[in-house]
Amino acid sequence: MKHLLLLATLFLLVSPCRAQKKNGGKLLQVKVVDTPVIDWISYPKDTANVVGTNTQTATVMIRSRLPLSVVEIKINGITTDVYVEKDFSAPVAVNQYEQLVERTITLRTGANTLVIIAKNTQGIYKESTRKVIVDPNQISVLRSSKDNNPPMIYVSEPSNIREDHVVLYEDLIKLTGTVIDESGIQLLKVNGLTVTTRENGAFTIFLPLVVGENPITIEAKDLNQNISLRKFVIDRKNSDGSVYNFANAKNYLLMIGIDQYQSWPALNNAVSDIESIKEVLVKSYRFEPADVITLVNEGATRTNIYATLRGLIEKISSQDNLLIYFSGHGYFDKLLNEGYWVPVDAPSGSDVSGYIPNSQILKIIENINSQHTFLVADACFSGSLFSTATRGYSDHVEKYKSRWGLASGRLEVVSDGVQGTNSPFAQGFMEFLKYNKDEKVAASDLIQFVKKKVTEANQQTPMGSPLKGVGDEGGEFIFYKRN
Repeated sequence: MKHLLLLATLFLLVSPCRAQKKNGGKLLQVKVVDTPVIDWISYPKDTANVVGTNTQTATVMIRSRLPLSVVEIKINGITTDVYVEKDFSAPVAVNQYEQLVERTITLRTGANTLVIIAKNTQGIYKESTRKVIVDPNQISVLRSSKDNNPPMIYVSEPSNIREDHVVLYEDLIKLTGTVIDESGIQLLKVNGLTVTTRENGAFTIFLPLVVGENPITIEAKDLNQNISLRKFVIDRKNSDGSVYNFANAKNYLLMIGIDQYQSWPALNNAVSDIESIKEVLVKSYRFEPADVITLVNEGATRTNIYATLRGLIEKISSQDNLLIYFSGHGYFDKLLNEGYWVPVDAPSGSDVSGYIPNSQILKIIENINSQHTFLVADACFSGSLFSTATRGYSDHVEKYKSRWGLASGRLEVVSDGVQGTNSPFAQGFMEFLKYNKDEKVAASDLIQFVKKKVTEANQQTPMGSPLKGVGDEGGEFIFYKRN
């Protein structure tokens, strides 16, 4: 009997939260009821805690005899952080949990309310509140000569600012962003107007736009009087009441392919490449045969190519899209740092007078008033067409004008492929279009696929990006599949 009593006592000692006792022949669960304890390390006063800077470090220690399930931080009624079971530390001893929570927070000038809510696995929770007042009169005390870092300004909308310039068609812009500084923000202005920042440094202001250029200046000053400026220009275009609608747009296609040169070596697959790609685009995507122009071999003279490109300036409207695909020889003049398309009647050698320079192609594209223009060049040394700028994909890119290009290689010789097939570049281009299952795909998706596909199997590196200085406004060409 003594041994049984000893075993029962040991069981109670090592497992108090799931102990059992005998009652009328039944074993009952006995739960230990526990409420978490919250100790404030920062802001120890139950009354108001006065500080002099907007950026603070909130630190609390939470103790519990049961595992914690959730810890939530609220600032001025807004939940800023939520920690769950996977975030918590292991117990420091049997049924003894201690969790240190430390978080950098941003407070508004004046009164602030901080709330910590801790809940354990039984669903029992504890809520603890502190009042924190950011007093501007304390700011001078906190100034430091060692702080020489100005605030950091980030603009999230408009999202497609490139080289400090963005084109919009609205008459009212919602400008949003974030301003961050280690010592706290004292003042934020947008075009001279004082703007209130939220606890996390976020700000929003609505600005009317006039047709033409609208300079924007964002000025942020921290508590140590360090100032930073963010300047850019919003160019508001008058869309004369029309909004781009892909359903009403025409997709023009100009295909140029040359195998049989008069003075240059013959190629194997340039013509078959453009015919195969044209077939995919007309059959599976929204390109109509009536809007396709094809120049091959003897028809792809310098005069014909140039005249056809010029003719597109008058033919294409602001509601239309254009895809140009050139497959043939290319040439690069190191002395002039200029790349060229080689037409069928071009002389061989370094006499570039019969070639078509990239700068001339870009000049024509700049004057074609399309919504989207996508230039694809499967030719040697075609990489000189491109800008060094890059950007990520953003939503609604279709509503912004775009001028993008895709080249089969950088400043390098590229493969024509085995006769009777297609070039490696054309194969990758067609494979993406043929096996795409999405209703619509952006040019950047096609570019990434082709770059990976061709580079893995060949000693050439395709490249694609916005074209240099021809009116790209941050959009992208979108390929729509037929219904």
